[in-house]
Amino acid sequence: MMAVFSLNSPASAPAFEAALTLAAQVAKHPQPKYLLHVWRSLSSRLHQAISLLSLQNLEALKATVDDPVVPNLAMSWDLAATRPVYNNSIANMPYQHTRSLQMVLLDTIHGFYLRALGMLPRGELRSQLHRSLLRAGYCYGPMDPVSNIINNTIWYHANFPAAETPVLDVIGPNSLTRLESRSFYGLVSFVQTCYHDLSDHEAVQFLIAALCHLSDHKLMTLEAEHEHRHHCSNCNNLIRCNGSTYDDVIRKVVQESRCSNLQEAYVAAATAAWHPNPEEQAKFLISWKVHPVMDQLTSEDVHRWSYILSPEQPPTPERICESSYPVKAGKMRSEAQQRRISRKKPTYDLHIISCVNENVCGPEYCDDIADSLSFAPYKYCYSHVNFLATPKGSLSSTSNPILFFAEFDNEKEDSAPLLCCPVDKPTPFAEHVRCLYCEATGARVVHPTSKEFHGGGSEFEKVIRGEHSLTNARLICKNDYAVQRMCTVEEDFMYVDVK
Repeated sequence: MMAVFSLNSPASAPAFEAALTLAAQVAKHPQPKYLLHVWRSLSSRLHQAISLLSLQNLEALKATVDDPVVPNLAMSWDLAATRPVYNNSIANMPYQHTRSLQMVLLDTIHGFYLRALGMLPRGELRSQLHRSLLRAGYCYGPMDPVSNIINNTIWYHANFPAAETPVLDVIGPNSLTRLESRSFYGLVSFVQTCYHDLSDHEAVQFLIAALCHLSDHKLMTLEAEHEHRHHCSNCNNLIRCNGSTYDDVIRKVVQESRCSNLQEAYVAAATAAWHPNPEEQAKFLISWKVHPVMDQLTSEDVHRWSYILSPEQPPTPERICESSYPVKAGKMRSEAQQRRISRKKPTYDLHIISCVNENVCGPEYCDDIADSLSFAPYKYCYSHVNFLATPKGSLSSTSNPILFFAEFDNEKEDSAPLLCCPVDKPTPFAEHVRCLYCEATGARVVHPTSKEFHGGGSEFEKVIRGEHSLTNARLICKNDYAVQRMCTVEEDFMYVDVK
């Protein structure tokens, strides 16, 4: 799986054009549209622009310009000499883009979970595995992140089963966001336990360079790539390789010996990720030696793995009260979403609803909501949904589910979606289409590049201009709160015994 970022992709190009136009308008440029046109023309013919800026042409232009008058800077230097010296050097300035790297890494982790959801069999995922996925399906381990998610999920299901698990078609959006954040903290804790001298920022840099792959084989691959770039740069000063942005942190990891054994690192990762049984999981990750998961899993595969991973003494199932209100409410929401999706896409079978944001365009306060528990009745107008589906008539055990985006009107419960279209599964560290409302709630819904939807495009421009109720600072604050929330969410009550 390649890490890709392109300025010319369908997601990036419109965003750059809109950003440049808006920047020109805010800067009071007399002709923003003309500036955009010139910028696009130069961007498409950069080799011609570079030739025009050659040394020979610049010297010719310089000859036609009068020499500028040299200003007298003596007073300025004298004034600067009288000021006290600032002791702190610029090297001690804190990193300002750690949060940006963290958000990019979380988006990448979400892509791993989408692939894992698509590889698990539909029946087992909706009836049993969704519980163990949300509790312990973390992406750290001895293999690639997707294989780790699947192995950790099946292992937890085999060793800590539930007496009965509700059948659901929707992965709880708050639970999935929390799971991805916990996986992130588990990855960072693993790296910093192995290499004590790495800062938080350097740990995130290393995870990006390694594509969240923690195996020794991946470390050797990074070391070989680093040595190759170093060799190329030393062979000829006139020839430069496209070196990694994270060469410094890779060099630091390669030169530093591992400070602890793998089991200690896995225990630290599981503890940081709030795993229910960190010691047991660490023992499993040390002992489990299999090949990565490459193909779509069948029900037989899951049952065979569950049997292999089960302890000799059958575990006592955890009791779940299926008649509790959260279970009923979750089932009702799941069935309503499934009805609306299947009405629009009759040629597809629903695999799983992977992400939902019901808080698009709002809140609008109203008096027609009869809810005695609501302190201030309000409503949101639309919902954004991602779901995985397979073509009807295909063998669900072998066909790869397709990712869809849908936008629904919340006031029309059983109506068809306003918009429904396939979208590409995100690749690691690639650009994505932004949505104002999904970012505010921390929902990582994958949006289409060529379709209009509420929360994208012009609504972001209103935020920058100060014409929206959300400001950029508040949007960042709300997103930080959503992705850093590690505690219990309402969806957890579907998996506990409520008496």
